[in-house]
Amino acid sequence: MKFLGRGPKASGRGMGWSRNEDIIYKCVNCGSEMLASHNDYWNCECGAIHLDFDAGRFGSKYGDENILVYKKNVQTENNLNLGNKRKSFLNKKNEKIFKTKN
Repeated sequence: MKFLGRGPKASGRGMGWSRNEDIIYKCVNCGSEMLASHNDYWNCECGAIHLDFDAGRFGSKYGDENILVYKKNVQTENNLNLGNKRKSFLNKKNEKIFKTKN
């Protein structure tokens, strides 16, 4: 990943946040990463960054300058996709294990 800077200006869209699929936002506190093109609600692991997709709100409780902006490369995309597949697999496995019996 290439570090572009902090806050919305670093995302290349002036005062607003870019939704470019090549941009990644990262929490300065916990390191959680979110693709800029994410189309759902999202919170980082520590709860500092939040995306309210329906209302069009995105930011950090520590201020927008505490959101790090990166441009992804092919390896980054592969790692993020692998992480999402792993989470999906674990969620399905947990559903089978903890499924209530009728």
